[in-house]
Amino acid sequence: MRPHPLPITVLNRLFYIWIPVVSFLGLILLDFWNPALFSAIATGEDGVIELTHIVLGFAGFVIALRLLLHYWRARNRLGISFALFSLAVCLYITLEEASYGQHLFGWKATGFFQEVNKQQETNLHNISSWFNEKPRVILELAIILGGLLLPLFPRQVLRFVPAGLHPYAPTWIFLPTSVLVVVSRLPERLELTGSTVFPGNIRYSEVQELYLFLFISLYLYFVLKLETRNRATRQDASHAM
Repeated sequence: MRPHPLPITVLNRLFYIWIPVVSFLGLILLDFWNPALFSAIATGEDGVIELTHIVLGFAGFVIALRLLLHYWRARNRLGISFALFSLAVCLYITLEEASYGQHLFGWKATGFFQEVNKQQETNLHNISSWFNEKPRVILELAIILGGLLLPLFPRQVLRFVPAGLHPYAPTWIFLPTSVLVVVSRLPERLELTGSTVFPGNIRYSEVQELYLFLFISLYLYFVLKLETRNRATRQDASHAM
């Protein structure tokens, strides 16, 4: 199993391990215990799950912005490209999940979006699978390979990763979120919704998105902490010379 290169703090354990596991179990138990309460607070465009999508997307955007500033100062072109791509992804997630403010400010979709958007929302991901399902499948496969298989089988998987990227490969601490990316979608894929294990009120595709977006934010934070440590190490080395 791939070890973690940074000190693991209480907050690390909270966000990387406990929050993913407890939130998933909490959603299932709440729907079993009180379906009406679950529907009232967790479902819909203003429910906890959808609002968390927006929060995670914005958190990733802020972290990516900090990475961009770091790489810009270091004149790291590859890093700048990575940070800009991450910024674009997180901004897209945030704006799309918020329907560009439609559900926050209460306007109705008009014109183009009213005609082509299947839910009549001001967003792109309900227009075509190229803006929703296909990018989600690509992200899911990337997390399975990089966040699940790589930490478990680092020697085998890292052979296919450029050597310069090895320090940035996810470690064992990403496993809870990575496992939940897969598990959270299984009830729909195996037609187990409404069973004795997986209640029927939950939209499991929305739950999967929660862990997809959480993984992005956690990984960007991981890269930021690595770069912060590397910069401090270089500064200490230069002062010692």
